[in-house]
Amino acid sequence: MIQSGREGQKNLAIAFNNRGNAYGDKKDYDRAIADYDAAIRLDPNFALAFYNRGHAYNERKDYDRAIADYNEAIQLDPKLAAAFSNRGAAYRDKKDYDRAVTDFNEAIRLDPKHAAAFYNRGNAYSDKGDPDRAVADYNEAIRLDPKLAAAFYSRGHAYYHQKDLDRAIADYNEAIRLNPKDAFAFYSRGLAYYGKKDYDRAVTDYDAAIRLDPKYADAFLGRGLAYHDKKDYDRAIADYDEAIRLDPKLAAAFTNRGAAYYEKKNYDRAVADFNEAIRLDPKDVYAFNYRGIAYRAKGNVDRAITDYNEAIRLDPNSAKAFSHRGKLYHDKKDYDRAIADYNEAIRLDPKDASAYFNRSIAYRAKGDTPRAIADYNKAIRLDPRLRRLQ
Repeated sequence: MIQSGREGQKNLAIAFNNRGNAYGDKKDYDRAIADYDAAIRLDPNFALAFYNRGHAYNERKDYDRAIADYNEAIQLDPKLAAAFSNRGAAYRDKKDYDRAVTDFNEAIRLDPKHAAAFYNRGNAYSDKGDPDRAVADYNEAIRLDPKLAAAFYSRGHAYYHQKDLDRAIADYNEAIRLNPKDAFAFYSRGLAYYGKKDYDRAVTDYDAAIRLDPKYADAFLGRGLAYHDKKDYDRAIADYDEAIRLDPKLAAAFTNRGAAYYEKKNYDRAVADFNEAIRLDPKDVYAFNYRGIAYRAKGNVDRAITDYNEAIRLDPNSAKAFSHRGKLYHDKKDYDRAIADYNEAIRLDPKDASAYFNRSIAYRAKGDTPRAIADYNKAIRLDPRLRRLQ
């Protein structure tokens, strides 16, 4: 029909629009946009063609053009709820969450059964750090469309960040049942199992994510972490290697590979990886902390102290950084500074048995036996295993 040219202009515009939709379904957005352009030239008042072209631009991550098209669609048809919903999604992608929520509100006002608008507003609330409102919107989206896998996934994500890991897993289960090819859902369930220290199930889920998407760097990183905590450092390193090959800028992969090399007592490789992690992310507190530990193992106490100073500057609430720096001051026989750091570590984490234990050693070195005994007793109450280290 498009090639014949015998149909009226409006019918021809509809034909171009429909063919654009077909190209869009095939993710051929350039051809889709070309057809929507033709439809709009033939019928400049064709709201749906502007809406569809906006969607194509959005898929290409050209959010400003997408918003411009949604604006035009809304001007032509102020009751087009989907245009408000999609414009809200584009604003969310631009991190303009307030405008996004405003658009989702209007989409819901126009169409109270618009499940996607509730789902998208939930995402915006999640981005704004309001998990309770997010969950409420995901609940409504699921009530309206019980087969909306993305809503189960996002609600699971919200529960995960609320540390409600069992609910998160239940939602990821449903998301996977509805969409068994969603690599991200398997990866996220793997994270939840990892959080529960169920490393075998975590590995199984990361395996599935990698099968579905062999270029999923974060899944290799996650599986590496699970192997690491299972003390299978060689497999962990192999996964970190692959994560780095896929994403050479993934600082966390360097940090954790460095930690695995440290556990294997390969301190030079560990330091090299921490160096790269810090180069990629100069605010990686974990990398500074671990590099400090590696320098201490290499006998370079001053460099280690410098790293803990930086870790504490970046995160003044890092109890471990104070505790580790306290050990280094102890190594230098500067017991007063060591005790000061253990004091701060205990203030930040009153259940840190090792900080009490190490402070007891520092008090004993200073000849303060009563305080040493009190700290030792407290450490043993918190962690009876420390009795073997006396």
